[in-house]
Parts: sequence; C-alpha cells; structure tokens
Amino acid sequence: MGMETNEQPHATVKPTMYPRVIVVGNLTIDDVVLPDGTTRMSSVGGNSLYTLLGARLWQSQVGVVTRRGEDFPRDLTEMLNSLVVATDGIVDIPGPTVRNWVLYESSGERHWIYRTPRERSRQVAVQPGDVPVAWLQAQPPPVVHVAGMPLDAAEAIVDTVRRFAPHAIITLDTHEDYVVDYRQRLRELAARVDAFLPSRAELADLVGYDDPRRALATLVSLPTPIIVIKMGEEGALVWDKAQGILHEIGIAQGPVVDVTGAGDAFCGGFASGLSLGCSPLESAQRGTISASYAVANFGSMQLAQVNPATAQERIHTDPPSVHLLSAPAQLSQVEGADHGISSALDLMREEIAMIPELLAGQLETLAIPLRTLASELHADGVTTLYLTGCGDSAFAGAAATLAFQKLAGIDAESIHALDLARYRVRYLRSRPEHTAVVCISFSGKVGRTIEAAIQARRFGLRVIALTGNPQSPLAKAAHHIIQLSVPTLGYSPGTSTYLAILNALLDLALAWGEARKRDIARARTLLRNAPNLARQTLEESNALVRELGEQMAGHAWLTFLGAGPNLATAHFGAAKLFEGPQKLAVATNIEEWAHEEYFVSGPGTPVFLIAPSGASYDRASEILSELDYIGAHSVYISDTKPSVKPGVFIPLAPGLPEEFSPLLAALPLSLFAFYLSRASGQERFEFPSPEAAQEHYETIHRATQGEPA
Repeated sequence: MGMETNEQPHATVKPTMYPRVIVVGNLTIDDVVLPDGTTRMSSVGGNSLYTLLGARLWQSQVGVVTRRGEDFPRDLTEMLNSLVVATDGIVDIPGPTVRNWVLYESSGERHWIYRTPRERSRQVAVQPGDVPVAWLQAQPPPVVHVAGMPLDAAEAIVDTVRRFAPHAIITLDTHEDYVVDYRQRLRELAARVDAFLPSRAELADLVGYDDPRRALATLVSLPTPIIVIKMGEEGALVWDKAQGILHEIGIAQGPVVDVTGAGDAFCGGFASGLSLGCSPLESAQRGTISASYAVANFGSMQLAQVNPATAQERIHTDPPSVHLLSAPAQLSQVEGADHGISSALDLMREEIAMIPELLAGQLETLAIPLRTLASELHADGVTTLYLTGCGDSAFAGAAATLAFQKLAGIDAESIHALDLARYRVRYLRSRPEHTAVVCISFSGKVGRTIEAAIQARRFGLRVIALTGNPQSPLAKAAHHIIQLSVPTLGYSPGTSTYLAILNALLDLALAWGEARKRDIARARTLLRNAPNLARQTLEESNALVRELGEQMAGHAWLTFLGAGPNLATAHFGAAKLFEGPQKLAVATNIEEWAHEEYFVSGPGTPVFLIAPSGASYDRASEILSELDYIGAHSVYISDTKPSVKPGVFIPLAPGLPEEFSPLLAALPLSLFAFYLSRASGQERFEFPSPEAAQEHYETIHRATQGEPA
C-alpha cells in the first residue's frame, strides 16, 4: 500500500535531546483578506506549524518534519529554534511553497483559493527520506503525528515509522480532499495507527452521513486503539478502545476570532498529552485548550506568543467539561454499525438494500418542506419548471419530468446543465418571473450545475438547489434549497443517491399539484407505497439478476433501451456499468434502437429493454419481437409479462403508474451492476492514482463561467 520508495530516513547530527513529539505535515504561505478589506500578505501557515505550536504548550521536546519552498521566510526556523522546536526535519526544495488566498466573510466563513497550482501540494508533500532516523529510533519511542496530506504520502510515512520505530505512537489526521474518493484506503490506514483524529466533516465524508455517534459506531471494530472526532464548537468525541468507553469533551472557553488551524492545534496538544503518558481523555483535554488559543486571533504566529505555563495551569483550574456517553457494547450496537472493513463492492450491495427504508424515511422528512416550497411557487405564479444537472442528477431530472407535467399540471423540461448554461438560458420561452429551475447535485460541487444556477439567476429565473450539502456552492447560488440526507456507506457507483433525488422530485410534483388544487390523492397513496414495492422488487429480481451478472461478465458491451421517463433509467443502467464493472454500455430510445443500434446487434448481443406499463409499452413489445428475430440476448424489465417471451424477464412489483415507475426500474439495474462487478472481479471503485482522482475531481468541479450563445 502507498507509494513505493527506496528512500531511507536521513541521518542527522545527534542533538542534545531528541523530540518526544514529531509533527509531519506541510507549510503554506497565506495571503489573507479580512472582512474590512485589511490584508495580511505572506502570512505563514500550514498544518505542521499549527500542530507543533499546539504541541509545544505541553511538551518541550517537539520536532517538525516538513518541506519549504524557496520563497518561505527563513526567519521562521530561528523563531522555532527559540521555542526549542527541533528543525532538523525541515527540507528545502526548489520552487514555491503552496500559496493561498484566504478570504474572510463577516459571517466568519472562509474561502480558500490556490495561488499555486493544486498539484503543487502533492509535489511538496513530505517524503519518507525527510524524517531524521535518529528521531525515530530514540528512546523512549516518540509520538509521530501525521497531519493532513495526500493519502499516498501519509501511507508512506506510516510505513516508514512502523519500520524504523515499531513501538512509536502514530496519530493520524485526515485531508478533506481525498476522503470521499479513497474511503476504503483511509479505513485501512486508520487501522494501522494508534489514534485516528478526523474532523466531523471528514468523518461524514468517510461514512456518507453527518451523525458523529452513529458514524463512530462504524469504526469501533477497527483495531485502532483511539478514535477522536473533532467537532468544532461542539467539542470532541473520544473513543478509548482499551477502556471501552466513549467521552464527549466540551470546548475550552475563550474568544473565537478565527477557527483556522484549530483542528491542527488540537492534534498537537493531543499528541503531546500521549507523549507525557496521559490517557486519551486527558490528552484530548489538552488538545482542546491548544485549539482555544488557535482561535483567539488571526494567524499562526499568535500561538507562538502563548506561555506554556499558562496553558498548563488551565488544565488544572479550568479543564474542559467531560461527559461519559456509552459503553462499547452499546456503541457497537448502534443501528448501521459496520463490524469490519467491508470491500467497496460489499458497501454497494448494502446501499442497494437500504433503498426501500431510505425512500420511506425521505417521504416523511421532506413532506412539510416540499409542501411549503410548492405553495410558495404556486402563490408566486410559477408555471414552468426546468430540471438540470449532470450524470445521475440529469437522469433523475429527466425521469421526473412526466410527473411534473401530469400531476402538477405545469410545463416541465429536462435540460443538461451544460446546455442550459451555455445554449438555452437566453432563449427560454417562458417569462422569467413564471419560471423555476431545479439544479440537482448531491455534492453541490459540480461545476456545470453551479454555472447553470448562476446563469439562471442572471436571467431572472428562480433557482432551487436539490442537494445533500446545504453549505455547498450550489446551495449558495440558489433561492431555495431542498436538502437530502442519504447515508452512503462508501465510495461505489451511486444508487441510493439517484433514487433519493428522484423520490424527492416526484414528491415535489405531488406537492405542487396539491398546491394547484389538482386531484393527486390517489397518486400520493401510490407513491407512499413505493418503498414496499421497492423491497418486493429487490427480493423478486435478486436471483435472476445474479445469474445474469455471471452470464454476461464476458460480454464486451451491452445495450439499454427505454422511453419516456425510463429513457433516463436506461441511461442510469449504462452509467452504473461505466462506474462499476467498467463495461462499455449504450443507452438509447426504444425506437431509436431500430434505426441505429440494430445494425451492430446480433445473436447473443445483450439488450435490456425497460418497459413498465405505459404509453410506449406496445412499441416495446414490437421491438422485443425484433430482438427475438435477430437472436439477441433480451432482458425485459417490466411489471407486465410481454406476449413475446424474452430471453429473461425481470419482474417489477406492480402498482405504480408510469410516471413513478423509474423508482422501481432502476433497482434491478443497480443489482445488475453489483453482480456484474463481482463476476468481473471488480472489488474497488477507485481511481488508478491520487493524481488521476485529483485531475478528474477538478475537471468535474471546475465552475468556470461561459457566456451563453
């Protein structure tokens, strides 16, 4: 695991004392703009600096391992030496230090903008050869804190410490940029350290939902002795595996001016506590006090002015509050706890199994917010709706369009986010004051969807963000937010998020129809029963789909056909094969297949025909006859058996009208992606390298603004 290297930690001239706490992390140069316009250019920062300054309040023997560029102030070394911080581990490298704009809002919100290229953070990441070997081999063994850094760099540092100092205590912080894309690798790395210290947001990214106690329950089966969840103004959760107890620690009182570096300072105080023989709880209290000094003013250097004796006195005179929360048996039995490290493939299957319960819960939690929104839209005379997004979000919007037309009685159209932002927004036929746009992105960070929201506002349209991230750029660009809560268990092809989005849109269509005094009572009853039908569909299709996955693992490409709302389902089915087993798939309209893909189809060609009861059912039956004639391997997904016998018939539970049918039709396709992945030996759904993940992340999330045609 991790990057391969032949580098060895470098030898150093033996100092008088070796560090008891070794901080491994980065340095940055921050150009700060405060709310009043005041600037603080060339401020020194970085997680290694905040961590070591938080550590030295409790431990006099602290060392730092980091890399600095040619532009980093050299007088910092002198300052650290004056604080008796060992600096033998600072390595000079060619080129610039990572540099950022840090823009502060009056609300306290911060915006970080890279001034150096994003990939520079990878180029300046600490390497194993930077760590002084004498520090690692000193006695007693040191506490080594691995601050947030690219995952492969963190893996390599942990490998090195374990090799040269097997009895060292390793504490690990995370980096928000890689958690979502590398959940499984991060769990495996956390299992190899002594203390794992993610923030609340990073923990939510790791497990897929923001519920710290429940999320912590999914980690207690790891061999990691200590897990600390940093929760900002809510304090911290501390899990001590040896004692089998969970504590909650409150914050240390004091002024809060700037929270930058608070989590790093906490990690420093915590690591120092462990180096002094303190318990995890006592160490976390020290971390909390260190963090209180970090937030008391702007910048890192104010931490250097704190007298360690003052901090040490506070631990006795004004310690942070402590509450005992639960015993290990209670914690490990929290609903949803994961008792072991599952593969990404297993997590995908678990997410699919959760879908019926997810849909039922969502119909309850969103009922009032959606009715409130629909009433406001109707009162304001909105009669035209556009649904936009990318990928699964675009498919969900397309799948829901018929429901808005039929149930809400409004004009509705699905437009891809790029087309809306660059080609359509200037020429929409409806009057802006009567028009709304639902911009869909579960992460709220997709660049083209954000651009579509911004352009829609520019042209006077009402913007609704449908997202799982109410603090995201998309949410901030919208007039209204529909917030989704979807527990995604790991990084795998999205299934539950797609159906949660679709479910919310269908429910909004009902609420809008209700606001317009339309008779939607029966439709609402049918949608309320959809979770039960989803459960039935999964149960009845599972064995058939499992066999299909095993049969089709050797096929080079597959075809998915649909019409009306289920053309979107066909696209969803193809997308899951791109993401899961990484198979080539074609998705097209039922009619269009006869005009085009027919010519490259023949005996044995796998063709999935998604045809629930509805307006195109008769045409789907005719296409099935054609598939039978050419000898294709047809898979017919419907709530009604066709007159022509297909190769395989996958039943959908009967009882939903066509406008709701995509909720069920996507389920066997989700199962198929899982079973085909398993049969193809695809156990992980990760990028080939962190560089590839970063590049792809930037491609999708780059929110450039073009000028519409």
